[in-house]
Order: sequence, then structure tokens, then C-alpha cells
Amino acid sequence: MDLADFYKDLMNTVDTRAEVENDYRSTAFLAEVSDRLAEAEDVEQLTVLHFVGTGERKRAVAVNGFDLTDQDGSVALAVSVFADSDEPLTLSTADARRAFQSLANYLDEAVRGVFQEGREESGPEYQLAEDLRMRGRNVTRYRMYLITNMEMSGRAKAFNSSERDGIRIDYHIWDLRRLLQVHESSQGREELEIDLSEWLPSGLEALRTSETASDVKTYLTAIPARVLADLYGRYGSRLLEGNVRSYLSTAGKVNKGIRSTLLSEPARFLAYNNGITATATDLEWTADGRAIKTIRDLQIVNGGQTTATLFYVRRDNKDIPHFEDVFVQTKLVVVQPEQAVEMVPRISRYANSQNKVSEADFFSNSPFHVRLEDLSRRILAPAQPGVNFQTKWFYERTRGQYANEQRKLSVADAKKFAALFPRGQVITKTDAAKYEVSWAKKPHLVSAGAQRNFLAFADQVAAQWETSEASFNEVYFKHLVAKALLYHRIRALAAKASWYQSGYLANIVTYTMSKLAVIVETHAPGKSFDFDLIWARQAVSPAVEETSLVVAKKVFDLLTDERRPIANVTEWAKREACWESIRKASVDVPEAFLATLVSRERVAQRRADAVAVQKIDSGIMAQTAVLQMGAPAWESVRRFVVARRLATPTHLGILDIATGRKRGIPSEKQSAVLLGLLRTAEENGFELDH
Repeated sequence: MDLADFYKDLMNTVDTRAEVENDYRSTAFLAEVSDRLAEAEDVEQLTVLHFVGTGERKRAVAVNGFDLTDQDGSVALAVSVFADSDEPLTLSTADARRAFQSLANYLDEAVRGVFQEGREESGPEYQLAEDLRMRGRNVTRYRMYLITNMEMSGRAKAFNSSERDGIRIDYHIWDLRRLLQVHESSQGREELEIDLSEWLPSGLEALRTSETASDVKTYLTAIPARVLADLYGRYGSRLLEGNVRSYLSTAGKVNKGIRSTLLSEPARFLAYNNGITATATDLEWTADGRAIKTIRDLQIVNGGQTTATLFYVRRDNKDIPHFEDVFVQTKLVVVQPEQAVEMVPRISRYANSQNKVSEADFFSNSPFHVRLEDLSRRILAPAQPGVNFQTKWFYERTRGQYANEQRKLSVADAKKFAALFPRGQVITKTDAAKYEVSWAKKPHLVSAGAQRNFLAFADQVAAQWETSEASFNEVYFKHLVAKALLYHRIRALAAKASWYQSGYLANIVTYTMSKLAVIVETHAPGKSFDFDLIWARQAVSPAVEETSLVVAKKVFDLLTDERRPIANVTEWAKREACWESIRKASVDVPEAFLATLVSRERVAQRRADAVAVQKIDSGIMAQTAVLQMGAPAWESVRRFVVARRLATPTHLGILDIATGRKRGIPSEKQSAVLLGLLRTAEENGFELDH
């Protein structure tokens, strides 16, 4: 894809987002890039705000976004330069420097407390400034982002890091070209390339283990603790695989045992510590082939707390005796780039848990995502008044799938595709998590950021899949769409409300949706919300709209209440205590809303019927999949599982049918058992020849 095509595709996405969310084009652009930065694992949750003004001595100050949630103790601040143009434009170095300077001015005045003088305390820019001032020297580094839909001038030079009060300031430009590169990346994010010669001029000696897998190479080494500490200080949470980053957020940054060993017995650190496991996609070796010079896309999949502790202990204790002599044992697994998306999270899961890996683990090819994708391609949405054709909702199982599907088609077929699957009817994996967790009455998790919320949703679905995978069926998908419609309608209503000014819209929407779920539960025992009606109309009824607006106003008032214990509203919204205060708050509920609710028995019966149908569908699909594989393939599976003692007598009996040793064909139930055995074989290294 060339830059012009990518720009057109990006701006179409932005325009759709602006229309769906009833927002300005520039705001929709920043929100879209915020999501992409989260997917790229560069900024976990960029909260969008808009402030452009003047500070002391009439110098320009601006801030358009921030993230205070990174577990490495860093702070991300963003400024945006948006061009409202049909064609991609060029951003000059001078304009980029001015944008960064306005952001640096904001940071400087905020930390010194100058920015806050004479400004409205309820504004998000004021609350952010206070937060920055309160953090003071506790920040590990500042990450300054320039986000633009323009392309940086080819003559632009890199913006070198600087310092403020001894705290490092890094500058990052996300322009059109960089967004395109990440879009085309096989992993959906930028790969870190670490040149070890900066710390180890002779390289890092490593020993390769012997193994049979041709696409995976494993090395054993011992990395100096100072190198790991420096890498974490420079790259922070980007070094950590997503699941490890999520764990670190709950486990804490510093392990007391590791800290004690470093300070009192550093010579025994290698003996006491379990070490780390990391992955990479490529290594560059020294001429003699004994030492590693460069590591491409290093990700720590086990040992995140060890790495973080090394950084914090050294930062807080400048003179640790013999720290230079501390080493960390490391297993380094090198996987092919095209396989990394699936393999790295799997390696992480196995490295961090003694429990079995659920078949509903949230890789893009997990059965949950595959089923939702299949349902979305089959189910037609009801036709709307005045329209003589039906559309479908597109579930995006993998990043960029919607655009990729369109791109493969001719111009005429692409138009038909867009008519059948309107761009405004796309649901991504993180969208689904946002809608479901909001209705599940956990808005504080949604407010904590897309990736963290998604991991919580993954655990929720995995547990449910284990007990009743058939509950993820046609009714589930239709209700998911209905929740999407409700979510976006609440957002549009709140954005237009006279009481709404700016900021906190995402928090207001998720809290309002959760509060509606509580109202149904407490005000109408025995009743359920009618998601079937929303699906049938593809719209929210006036009575639900009216109540949503009443609740949204109450939520806004409570979120911004001056008596809240945390000044920054977006940070307060992430606390369970915030949700508890809003959950318990009384709201005047219109009778018209209660009249829209339906009996719980009716909803339960519909779900039960859908489960029964899904079980039949799943059985047919399992039997079809087994037969399509053919007897030779099942013969290969049989040899593998027998050699590794993975099969029970029951398995072998069914395999005899699948391989033709016995007459007949496997039943639907037997087919499901065979597919489960195939997954077990694959988890143990089996590869089916195609």
C-alpha cells in the first residue's frame, strides 16, 4: 500500500468514527491513533484532551493527550498537528519543533505550578497539570509524542533526548509514514532493535540448545543486571509482553526478595533468582559467531518483575556494592517474525502459569474469535425503513481485517462489500470487550484502558467458554451488536447535551451503561433489558435514550464532584471506589424506561434455544472438520499421540474410526473429542502437513 492509499483509508476510518461518535474530525483522528498506539504497545491508554493557549511571557502551550498509567513510572504527553486535507501534506521540521516546544512549555509550567494560576480547576488540562506537579521527581521519564496525519519532511532530523530536573525526556513523532509502517508490520507494532555494543562491546555470549523445531531457536545466556536495568529505563514497558505487563500492574513494581538480595548478597543473585525468559525475532552475531551483537524485537515474557526491580533498586540506591558483577540467567527464544504474533503470547502463557492453557485463549485464531467472525459473516441485520436491502455487522478478528478484505477485491466488488458491511458496522476485539464489560458493571476496568480491559474480558470469556461454549451463539452476537448501538447512542447524546463541556466522554459512556444495568437489576426484579428490540430496530428507543441522558448527567456530576478523593477525573474513574459511589447513587428512573423491559424468563428461554441450536451447529462443524482432514492426516495424529502417550483408550478407539481401521464415521460428539486431541497434539509440537 502506498502512502496516498493509506492516507485515504485512514481518513475514511476517521470520518466514520467522527460520524458514529458525533465528534470533530481532528478529535476522531487523535482517538483513532490512540487506539493504534495501544495496539502497537507504545502508549497503553492515551486520554484525549484539547488545550491550546498561552502561558507565561505569552509563550505557546498545548497538550492534546496524556497517559499516566504505564507501570514503568513514565509519563506520556501528546500534541497533535492535524491537516484537514484530501491529500497527504508534509510537516516541516520547524513546525514539528514548534509543536514539541508548546508541549514542553506546558510540561514546564505544569510542574512548576505556574500553569494552574488563574485557570479553571474543573478543566482536564488543569487536573493533568496538578497531577504532573504532584508527581514531581517520581517520574522515571517523560515521553513526548507528536501525532500528525501529515508526513514528516524528508530532511527532518531526529529530536534528541533532553532532561528536566534530571529526568530524561524522549521525543517521538508518529506521522503518516510511521503509522503506515506499523499498519504493514506483521506484528502490528514497531520492533525494538537493541544494539548491545553500547553496553557490551564484545557482544553477549550465548549457548544454543539442541532442538528439533526448525522454526524456533533457543539460547541460554546471562545478561548483566546493569544492562537490563538500563534497557528498562530506556524502553520501559515496551520490553514486556502484554500479559507480563498486565501482571506487573497488579503485582507491583518491586519484589522485596530481589531487592534484599541485590543490596545484601549481590554475589548470590544468579544462584537465588530464577532468571528471565525472553523472545526475539532475529539476532545479529559477532564475526566468530560466539556473541550476540543485536537483538531484534526483544520481549520479556517471564521475569518482568525482576527486570523492573533491577531498574528501581539501582535508581533509588546509587551505590550498590558489586552491582557490576550481578548477572541474570536468561532463556532467549528466537521465533520467525510471521509466527511471533501467535507464538510469543503462547510462550508467555506457558512460562508464567502452571495451569493448562485454555482453548479460548485470546489469540486471533482462538475459537471464540473464529465463532464471532463466522456469525458476523452469516447474520443479516434487519432492514431499516426506507431501505430495500439488508446489511451485516463485521467482526474484525485480526487487526486491519476489514480494510484487507476490501483491498483484495475489484473496485466493483469492493463497493458491494462496503454496502453489505458498512464501515460504521465494524466491531473490533477491543470494542467487543468495551461493550461487554460496560454492561457487566465494571466501568472502572473499561476506564483503565483498552488493553487492560481486553485482558480482563479474555479471562471472563475463557472461563465461560470452558463451561458453556455454546452460549456464544447467534443471540450472543445480536446482543453484542445491540450493546454497540446502545454505547454509541449514549456517547452521541452525551456529547450534544447542554451540560457537557469537554473531556471524560469515554468515562461518562461506560459508567452510564453500567449504571443502566444496575437500574434494571434493582428497579425491576424479574425483568431484563430488551437487547432484542435494539437489534430488531438497529436503534435505541426514545424511552431508553431519555433515561440514558438522565443517567449520563448524574454520572457526569458524580465523576466531577469536587469532593472526589483524586483530582484527576480520568484517574479517579479507574478506581473501583469511584464505581461503587456511582453504583449506589440514586437516580430518578422514568416509568417509560421500565415499561421497555421484558421478562427474564423470556430472555432466558431465547438464550436456551440459541444454546441448543449452537450445540447442533458446533457438532455439525466438528464432524465436517474431521472428515475434511481425511484418514491420512488422522493417521499422522495417531502416530504422534501414541509416541508421546497423549491418547487414552477412548481416543484410540475414535481414531480407529477416523483412520479407517474401523468402519463408519465419527459421530458429532466423537468429532469434538478428536478436535480436542488435535489441539493437545499441536500444543505438544505436532504440525499437520498441508
